[in-house]
Amino acid sequence: MLSDLDTEQQLVRAFRTDITKHVRLDTHEAVLHIELQLRDSTEKPMWARNAHYHGYLVGEHQMPVYSNVIYFHPDAGKNDPGYYAYSWNGYDYRLNYKVIRLIEIDGQTILEAQTPGLLPFTPLMKPPDEMPLDQWVQQCIDATIATPVEPPMKGTLLYGLSLFGSLIHDQGLFESIPEELMQESAVFQHQREKFIEQGITQGIEQGVAQGAKNATLKSLMTVLNAKFHAEAVRALTPALKNIDDLQRLEQLLLTAINVKSLENFTAVLFE
Repeated sequence: MLSDLDTEQQLVRAFRTDITKHVRLDTHEAVLHIELQLRDSTEKPMWARNAHYHGYLVGEHQMPVYSNVIYFHPDAGKNDPGYYAYSWNGYDYRLNYKVIRLIEIDGQTILEAQTPGLLPFTPLMKPPDEMPLDQWVQQCIDATIATPVEPPMKGTLLYGLSLFGSLIHDQGLFESIPEELMQESAVFQHQREKFIEQGITQGIEQGVAQGAKNATLKSLMTVLNAKFHAEAVRALTPALKNIDDLQRLEQLLLTAINVKSLENFTAVLFE
């Protein structure tokens, strides 16, 4: 890897890719582009989004671009063709990108390989046949705890496993992870401090009246977007913005911090 590349594309609107790296391969340099998708793209099909990103990156950096889309949810990406192509009257275009569905990867093989960078994603991969989900998740946790890396790295791996796994599975499945191990992670400590600073303190100390309301609403949206799918949260935004009661917003912020599913939060919001 040579360097990180600026992912903001200043056109009529600003677009940001998820991961964009300048890399050196065996014989040449290239741009590695990765999109992380919890579920299927709804606002615009993935092939169209990739065509937009790919065109910008080729024009900006003038080197080969290798695009990948990684789908987290088991039902996502089934209909993604992995390409976009057209041909007419001498005009030919084809964009190929790799579609990676985590549920199609044999998770047991990854655990046995003990590749640290892949361990946080194993709860989302294909478990052994007929193995119950709770047993599979626990096996992923145990394998990560046993991996021979330094404590700070192990803490980061466990924090990532809990974070990514909770996107799909019940958060309770990850409660067996010893918190003292995750606390070894600098990432865990940074995120906790950032959350305290931005998610609670900002809402309390922002000021009076409208200022306090805006800060609390911003903190609430930050928590919801960090825990749940952005498109689902976006559907609740108008209702949240219409709340003028600061105390009500603060109660919803505390609910968002502790709730395990967006469905449960929605029930509290509209009760």
